[in-house]
Formats: sequence, structure tokens, C-alpha cells
Amino acid sequence: MKQKRLNLLAIRCLILLMLLTLFAASAFAAGYPSKPIQVIVPVGAGGDTDLNARLFAKYLEKELGQSLVIVNVKGGGGTLGMKRVMESDPDGYTALFFHGEAMIPKLAGLTDWGIEAFEMVGIGVIDNTTVLATHPGLPYKTLNELIDYAKKNPYEVEFGIQTGGYPHLIGVAFEDTAGIEFNKVDVGGNAAKTVALKGHKIDVINTQYGLTYDYFKSGDFTCLGLLSEERNPLFPDVPTAKEQGLPLVFNKFFFYGMPKGTPADVVDTFSAAMKRVVENPKYQADAKKIFVTPTYMGPKEATDYAQKQFAYFSKFQDLFRAGSSKK
Repeated sequence: MKQKRLNLLAIRCLILLMLLTLFAASAFAAGYPSKPIQVIVPVGAGGDTDLNARLFAKYLEKELGQSLVIVNVKGGGGTLGMKRVMESDPDGYTALFFHGEAMIPKLAGLTDWGIEAFEMVGIGVIDNTTVLATHPGLPYKTLNELIDYAKKNPYEVEFGIQTGGYPHLIGVAFEDTAGIEFNKVDVGGNAAKTVALKGHKIDVINTQYGLTYDYFKSGDFTCLGLLSEERNPLFPDVPTAKEQGLPLVFNKFFFYGMPKGTPADVVDTFSAAMKRVVENPKYQADAKKIFVTPTYMGPKEATDYAQKQFAYFSKFQDLFRAGSSKK
């Protein structure tokens, strides 16, 4: 009888502890956010990720009622910044802003974790603007001319990449799909790739249309095609690579993530604020200027979308891990 009373008391204490924990979490979430939020962007300043992070944060901090402090942490193909978020307290005051490149280190075998290592907060932007670009003065002006030239001259065309990153994956996928072989040259992130192409240090890059629009307009760069299923209505004159016989599709999605264990109410509060930003006509107008598409997906839908993207990337995993091209 005494043992039964002790067991009953233990059960009651456990239930009370659970209720207190839930109450404390709810009380915490009800006051969230009560101070500035640090947003880790795991690339350097000047590229499209940084640009999108700062534009979205401008509107998001108005919805959350707190400042969002953008911190650029570059290195390791994004892993240094991602690890900083992973190792932070799961209290909602440290968030990750990144895109599908978060999945690349795992694909490359550099880490045993990827985007699933975070609490997915949501997707806020779809960047359907990944294009292939070259510069004048080369013996090819179109995508098909480039492919024909590369077939006749293996390893001669220099494709700018960041080893182990998103451009590297695109370079490998391009080679495999077109049946060609590039000399893949590590020149760094988007800003560095743009400088290298402008200086004729490399021959071809993947870039975001809005990021290099001025160079296309001035004639410094030649746009070879959009890596998408269909043309982008924001610049409908640019044909897709698929139209030209190269079925290569690489879109970017920008998301917010938080450390595992972040309370669901906190994630939901942040995610709901993201939705309001996406629906804001002023943000939509600003996003249009850089050719990106405001698109909201909540935690579950965003997770499913990311998993589908990873499945597509995985088709090129073995080639990606094989290493760089020969000179």
C-alpha cells in the first residue's frame, strides 16, 4: 500500500513538472521576442544571400518589433556559420538565413549533417534566377556554341566555382548533363566570381540574374540561359537552358532556421511574421527590383520542399565527391 502511494506521488510530481515546463515555455513564447535577434548569414557580404537577408530583415524586424542583427560568418562552404547557429541556445534569439547550399556540405561528404540539423522556421524567398554567364571575346556566344566548343576542347573552358559549394555542384551537373569537361577553377563566392568573369580570369559562371543585371545590360556579360523549368516572368526574354536542349534546373530557396530544441511557439511566432512580410506589397515591390519572388512556406511545407531539392542534388553526389577537374 505504501509503495502504491509512493508510485502515485511520483506520477503526480512528474505530471506537475511537465505542466510547469509547458507553462514556462508558453510564458516565454508569449513575450517573444523581447530583445534583438542575431541572424547568421554564412557567407560574406556583397552576394545575393547577404542582399536577400538584409532586405527581408528590414521588413521582418517591423513585424517582430525587434532589431535583427545581420552577422556574416563565411568559411567552410557555409559550415562555420551554420555550426554557430547549431551551437547557440535554442531560445529564438539566434537564427540562420541561408539557401539550399546548406545541404551541399553533407552531399560532398564534408559533414554528416545538413539542413535537417535545424528547426525549419520557413521559406520566405524563391530565387528562380540562376543563369549561366560568359563574357565577350570568347569563341562562343550561345549555350549550344559553348557546349560544342567544350566537347572539342576538354578542360579548356574555365568554369568558376567555390569548391564544395553550390556553384561547384552546378558545374558538375552541367558537365554530366551536357557530356563535357570543364576546368573548374575555385575563385570563391558570388562576388568573387563576378569580379573574375569581369576581369576575364575565367570563362563561365553561374550567377543570379539580379546580381549581375547591370553587366548583362552593359554588354560586359552574356547571358547563356536560365536554369529553370520555365522562363521567369520578371525577365521573359531570357530563354531557359532546357529550351536549348540542356535540362538543367537549379533554383534557390532562402529560409530561416533555428537551433534544434527551439520552442515550437517561438518558431511559429517567427514564421508567422515571415508570412506577413511575404504578403507585404512594399516588400514585394522591393523584391521585384532584384528579380526574386516572395514565397512563404511554413515549417512543414518548407521541410518537404528542401527534401525534394536534396533528392535532386543527390543525383550528382558521386560526381560531386570525385573532386576537381584536371588542368
